[in-house]
Amino acid sequence: MAGPVRMVLDGPYDLSLSLRAAGSFVPGTAAPAEVFRAAVALGAIAGMVEVRQPSLRPPVLEVSGSPPEALPRLQVAASRMLFAGLDLRPFYRLVEGHPVLGAVAGRLFGLKPMRPASLFEMLVIAVVEQQISLMAAYRIRKRLVKRFGEPVDDLVAFPQPDTLAEAPPEEIRACGLSGRKTEYVQGLAQTVVSGALDLGALEDLPDDAVRAAITRMRGFGPWSAEYLLVRGMARVDVVPAGDLGVRTVTGRYLAPGGVRLSPEDVRRALVPFAPYRGLAAFYLLADARLGAGN
Repeated sequence: MAGPVRMVLDGPYDLSLSLRAAGSFVPGTAAPAEVFRAAVALGAIAGMVEVRQPSLRPPVLEVSGSPPEALPRLQVAASRMLFAGLDLRPFYRLVEGHPVLGAVAGRLFGLKPMRPASLFEMLVIAVVEQQISLMAAYRIRKRLVKRFGEPVDDLVAFPQPDTLAEAPPEEIRACGLSGRKTEYVQGLAQTVVSGALDLGALEDLPDDAVRAAITRMRGFGPWSAEYLLVRGMARVDVVPAGDLGVRTVTGRYLAPGGVRLSPEDVRRALVPFAPYRGLAAFYLLADARLGAGN
C-alpha cells in the first residue's frame, strides 16, 4: 500500500466521531472507530483507500492506498467521501448561542457527513432507500455490491453503470430490489452509459437545474434530487424536507411539543440556519442517533 500522504484540513474535524455517526444510521453495522477504509472504482480498475487521523488539533489526515500508482486519485476520492473541503467554522459561528443547535454542535464538535464515492452510487442508494428501512436498504445494497462490484483486497467497489446497465434484470431483483426499482436502477445506468445524463456536468449546475435533471428520470422525485444534492454533492444548504426521519427529528428538537413536522414546517424551522440548513438537519439526526442529547 502506498502512502501515507498527509492532508491538513481547514477547520475542526473528528474522523472517529464521523465514523461512529455514519455507522449509527444502520444499527448493527457500526463503522470502525478510528480508520476509514473504502474500495473505489477508478475507471477500468478499482483501488482501496485507507484514512487515519493522527492529529485532531490541527486536524491532519493520513491517506494510504493501493495500487500505488492510483494514490493521487484515491486521495481525491477520500477527500470527497469525507467532506474534507468543508470548513465547519462558519456553521459553528452561525449556531453559537442557539439554545438547541449550539448545544448539539458542541456535543458533536468536528462531525462531518460522509458521502459515496460517486454520484451514480448516490443515485442508486436513493432508489434503494425509497420507502423501506435503512437496515433493509443496507442489506440490499450490500448484496448488490457483492454481486456486481469489483473486489479490492477484502473490500468491494460499487458497481459501475455499464455493469448494471447490462445485467440480467432477474439478477438485480435477486439482490432484494422490487421489479420497479430494478427498472429504475437499470434505467439510470443506461442513461449514464448512453451519455444522456452527464453526472460530472451536474457538479457545475445550480440546485434547481440539478433537481430538474434528476426528476426527469423515471423513479426519481424531489426527495431523490434533494438527497443527491445534500449528501452526494455537498450542497449543505439543501434539506430533503420530505424525508420522514428529517421531519421527525426536526420536530423533536425544534418544534413545540416535539411533534413531527410537515415538509413546509421543516423548511420554516431551519430557515435560521441558512446557508447550512442541510448540515443543521444532519447534526440533529446524528445527535438523535448517537444518543448524545440524552
